[in-house]
Amino acid sequence: MKSYINHLKTTSSFLQDINLKQKPVFRSSAIFPCICNKDLETNILFLGYWFIKKKIREVTVLITIRDKKGSIIYRKSLLVNEVKSYRICIKEILNTINFKLNFNGSIEIEVFSSKNLIFPYPAVVVNYFSKQSCSFVHSTSRTYNDVEDSVANNELIVPESGIDILPQKDFLPFISFVNGPLFESNKIIQFRIFNIEGKSFKKKIIIKNLKPFETKFLFFLKEREKFFLKGKKGTVKIYHNFKNFFPRFLSGNIKKDKKVSSLTHTYYDQSFQKKAYWKNPDVKNLYDSISTFPVFNKGLNYTELVLYPIYPKSRMKFDLEFYNVEGKCLKKINSIYLIKKKLDRPVYLNINKYLNYKEFSDEQLFAKLVIDGEGKLPTRLKFGLNLGKPKKYDIPSNICFSAAEPNNKILKKPGTFKWGLLVNKKKSSFILSNFSFSRNGFRKANVNIKFWRETDNSFISKKILINDNGSYFFYLNKNNKIKSFIGKGSSWVTFESDNPFLNGWYLEDMQNGIIGADHLF
Repeated sequence: MKSYINHLKTTSSFLQDINLKQKPVFRSSAIFPCICNKDLETNILFLGYWFIKKKIREVTVLITIRDKKGSIIYRKSLLVNEVKSYRICIKEILNTINFKLNFNGSIEIEVFSSKNLIFPYPAVVVNYFSKQSCSFVHSTSRTYNDVEDSVANNELIVPESGIDILPQKDFLPFISFVNGPLFESNKIIQFRIFNIEGKSFKKKIIIKNLKPFETKFLFFLKEREKFFLKGKKGTVKIYHNFKNFFPRFLSGNIKKDKKVSSLTHTYYDQSFQKKAYWKNPDVKNLYDSISTFPVFNKGLNYTELVLYPIYPKSRMKFDLEFYNVEGKCLKKINSIYLIKKKLDRPVYLNINKYLNYKEFSDEQLFAKLVIDGEGKLPTRLKFGLNLGKPKKYDIPSNICFSAAEPNNKILKKPGTFKWGLLVNKKKSSFILSNFSFSRNGFRKANVNIKFWRETDNSFISKKILINDNGSYFFYLNKNNKIKSFIGKGSSWVTFESDNPFLNGWYLEDMQNGIIGADHLF
């Protein structure tokens, strides 16, 4: 991990301030563990966003599929020179090369350009899909570009954490990764599992030999050990010393029969750090931090915000506000939770318990979490978001996302560009929001939305206006014209706004209790 200060030193805004140029990036990459069997398939999805975001006319995408032991079984280059939705179905590729159906291996996506890509990781999504579940998460791990890249990202070796362990007996929690290009031996991974009472126990897994580009799925908790969770969700810290690849683990929970899965990714544990703080530059006018998210409040649906024991020592008070789509504040609740020094357990905040259903008949609500850190807060302040609609299953979204840190430079930005995915399986949707960290409010957001499909570079556009503190909910199944235009494939949606605070989420509701979701790029 880079220290936060060194991370900021690589951003374009910092380099502009000190009149320096960033080292150009001509290769970006993402590498994903994948599973294919008669029920489950792995897809890779991305938009040809380089032409919009970076004004790059063409990139070459190299697709490499490796088996479990790291041997290449398929490689193909793809010239991407137009904006459209791209989908790579691994099961279809395996069928063309007559590879066995039960596949456990990896897929690497490398993007090459003659112009600066800025970031060494591309905006790519991995999707595990079956008839019962559709889960996805953005780029997690990658292989390093060079020695300098490796040294910079191994400045600190820290544990990974920030994920949920589901209590259901027939679901196995896992982490997975693909090794880098070097052989490794005697790698020790230690797991510390926490329940909601703050109790924990440790266990370890020793990998004697790890071949170059070998894929590992580690199921670190046995069924009998789940009694420790006492029927509630828990979390884990993963201690490792991997330096051969960027150690952001693909993780989640998968049913024993490998027919149903949920996906997310791990994140840095910063609880041991002493200098990982961000100071509020203008306490009078700016919140120390805010976090905003949609609220599911119909029937048994729920919204759950997760605080993980990954923050450094800090005093944090959490206030909660509810807003309707027009931006009207409906309710404020002070001090729903207080961290006095340091968390020693995962905390699952049931947001719905603060709703009075007679007052909140509107299904389209947004919550704003106002975080008071007495002028400073931990950097990289991460949460988990569980959007749940329990039916046959209760498998919520478990999205890893960041709080917004106050930064005067953002207030001066003329706008922003975001994009997200409609997987288009059962019930696809996206939700946009316009919340700033300014105590006095900001401004409305004019948004130009474009829907892109797989078949060609055509698009459908629409324009909307979102009030300050307002939101916008889009359901694909309720928009027949757009759904017909997209067809049977996936769709990427781009959002161009004159407001820098436009943000959002995209979801896939399988209508059986399994919610796949992630935040916008």
